[in-house]
Parts: sequence; C-alpha cells; structure tokens
Amino acid sequence: MRVTTSCSGRFHIFDQARQLHRLGVLHRFINDYPKWMTRRWGIPDNKVISLVANGVLARATRWFPDSWSPAFKNGVVDRVHDLFSRRLAGFVPPDSDVFIGLSSFCLQAIERAKGYGQVTIVDHGSLHQRTERHLLEEEGRLHNLPMDLAPEWIIEKEDLEFHAADRVMVLSQAAKRSLIEEGIGAEKIFVNPCGVELSWFSPVEKKEDEIFRIIYCGNLGPRKGVHYLLQAFSELKLDSAELWLIGSAPDPSFGRLIAQHGSEKVRFLGTFPQNELRQIYAKGSVFVLPSLADGFGMVVPQAMACGLPVIVTRNVGAADIVTEGVDGYIVPIRDVSALKEKIRILYEQPVVRQQMSLAASKKARNHLGWEAYGDRLVAWLGGLISGRASESNEAGRRTEKTGSLH
Repeated sequence: MRVTTSCSGRFHIFDQARQLHRLGVLHRFINDYPKWMTRRWGIPDNKVISLVANGVLARATRWFPDSWSPAFKNGVVDRVHDLFSRRLAGFVPPDSDVFIGLSSFCLQAIERAKGYGQVTIVDHGSLHQRTERHLLEEEGRLHNLPMDLAPEWIIEKEDLEFHAADRVMVLSQAAKRSLIEEGIGAEKIFVNPCGVELSWFSPVEKKEDEIFRIIYCGNLGPRKGVHYLLQAFSELKLDSAELWLIGSAPDPSFGRLIAQHGSEKVRFLGTFPQNELRQIYAKGSVFVLPSLADGFGMVVPQAMACGLPVIVTRNVGAADIVTEGVDGYIVPIRDVSALKEKIRILYEQPVVRQQMSLAASKKARNHLGWEAYGDRLVAWLGGLISGRASESNEAGRRTEKTGSLH
C-alpha cells in the first residue's frame, strides 16, 4: 500500500505522515515547509515534496494589518488557498494507492487522484465550519461581540471536497455529527482521535503548595468559552485557588468581557512552546477546556498524559477520550453551573482528584499515543484498499460471466 498525504500548514498532518512512514506505507508527503522541518519528524527527504513558495505566501497573509479591508484580505487568502490546491494537484503521484488531503486545500488534487484510480480522503480537523459559524454567530449576539467567522468560500469549498472524496476523516464524534447534520453520509466518515507526544508529556511530581490550580490552555477567544470558565471561577470564590490561563492576549473587545471576572487569583501566563507545557501542567490540579466548538483539542490528551483530570464540553472533540467520572467530566456548552459543580467536586475531594489523575495518565500512556493513532489509520486504509480490490474482482467476474453468455 502506497499512501500520499498532504497539507498546507502543519496541524496534525506532520504526525500523521510520521506514523505512515513508521508503518512503511508513506509514499509521498506534500507540504509547504522546507525539508529541514519534515526531518524533525523523521521523514526522509526522498518522500517529501516541499511547495515552499506557497508556504511563504500563506504565512505572509497572517501579517496583514488590521487597517486593511476585510474583503480584500479575504480575497487574497482565497487566492492563496486556491493556488496551493492547484499546485498540489500537479504533484499527486500517479502510482499512489491512497491520497489524503487537508480540507479546504485539496479539491483539485482529489479530482486528479480519482482520475488515477486512487482512494481519496479529506482530512478535516474541526467541526463542520457551518456548524461552528452558527455557534459563533449566536455567541456574538449573546455578548454583543464581533466574531471571527469562517468565510463562506471555505465552507463551500470544503463541502465540495467532502462530497467529491471517497471518505472523510475527522478527529471526533462531535465533528462527525456536525458533518452528518450538513448532509455528509455517516458511512463515509472515519473517526480517529489525535495522539499525544508521550516523550514530551508525562506526570511530574507536583510540589505540594496547597494551591488548587485550574489550568486552561488555548486561544483566549470566545470560541474557546474562556469567559464561561472565568465566570464559574469568579462565582465559586474558592479559598487557596488560582486560575491559570495560557494563551495569547485576547483582542480588545473580548478582553473587556473577560475583564469583568478578573481578580488577583486569575493569572494570564501568555504562550509557551509545546515542550515547556509539561512543567506548567505539573503545577495544576485540573485542566478545563470549555469550548463552544473544538474539532479535537490536543491540549486535552496532553494534560491527561501529565496526570491532570480534565473537564471539557460536549463540543470538544477530545470528549471522546474522556470517561465520565473516571478521568474527567463532560459538561454542556455555556453551562456555568455545570462547570462550577465539577470544579467543586475536584476541589473538595482530593482523594477523588488523585484517583482521576492516575486514571488520566494511565489512559494516555496506554491508549493515546501517536502510535495508536497511526495503527488505527493504517488498519482502516488497508481495509479500504482490500474492499476496493474485492469490488474490482467482483466486477471483473460479472463482466466475464456476461461475456460468456454471448
């Protein structure tokens, strides 16, 4: 089996390519980074096609000044996406068995790969973007906030990709449900949760300082539901407790909302490299990700691997890896009362917290590594190839039988 995978940007696809290589099925990895970057993932240069110029263009769009017209910026991003998609199509190897493309970047490549007779797969990392858009529009109305919404052209392009491809791969059941609600057949959707880099994330003995710390890590924006976590923490009024928020500074409009619940017990720590987060998690008591929409939330298995019980909403894809009451809790979105209830349990019952901590780290160690992700992926791909071969053989037999009748 020969598998070609591709992406603009990095996301989880670099880890996917590494796993495909580990299992001996990676044919080509097409991306827009220089090869020194893919070497860091242990991928040989002869398996990599680097569209570096496209990557430079894509990353340049992130530096557009806020003073520029949103319509103009949106149009440029559209063209940059389309340019990568068109160039990618020209580099699809004709001798692959499977082509995997990252959503919104692969429509033309899917068409080319299908012409070669390959199994085509769209890898989609979030909920359906129309679902996210509706949630965020609603949130904007609730709090009178301007919202950063996915442009309609991305939603339309991804829909074309979902329908054109043989299969769609997502990271969670929440993402699968959102795609089904938008008309994608359940039978063509494969769910494979992200892994965690266990060499970076593992338990560290916590120095007892008797502070109950709630850790949040992610973008400090309304999509992540940080304001609901701040409200819950503010209303709980816990003694000897702190809330640590890891992430870049919020935009001014959202900053004014979260400032309503600020206090000396809330610490904004800024951003950290991935390999430094372990030391932050080691100081925590519980990890909370209260997102309104999150295709997965890779910080959740990271925190679990470091021995933190987790609290997530139903719209966080990583809810799939949480066992309710064993290694964490799952609550509805926007439910401040539910957040308060689960935080209070872990605050008031240290024995329960310790049990859940051990269960979280054990689950991560045994089931949540990238190797498990890769094993599931390659087993599924093998089944698709075998199924297609069986269909082809059956079609051939029918043709022979029909021919013999004449």
